[in-house]
Amino acid sequence: MKKIIAVIAFFAITLLSTDTAFAQENSSRNLSTNAKTFTHKLTKQFNLDGTQQRAIYNAYMLRDRKINALSTAENDRKAIAKGTKTSAEATVISNAFDRKIKGTLSKEQFAKYLKTKA
Repeated sequence: MKKIIAVIAFFAITLLSTDTAFAQENSSRNLSTNAKTFTHKLTKQFNLDGTQQRAIYNAYMLRDRKINALSTAENDRKAIAKGTKTSAEATVISNAFDRKIKGTLSKEQFAKYLKTKA
């Protein structure tokens, strides 16, 4: 009887850990897809070169990872999408992202980016 319970417990733990790993992999895939979509959109709008594309992709991935790590991540993601108020931490992360974008784009491109963002 103890062996049966031990086997059932083992399978339950294995199943739970598999679900967690799958969820993390799926989340990472979504981050990458979102970053690619954002980079592609900016590439079409501003005719970015390869170096700019990589820098923007990496900055977007970093921003999303930091936002997801916040305890208020779900609310902040929705607020960023709507352009409404976010938590102080999310505001700092978004401002850092904008500074990286500003350093990557030319002055003209960044001015257009700010217009499309608003």
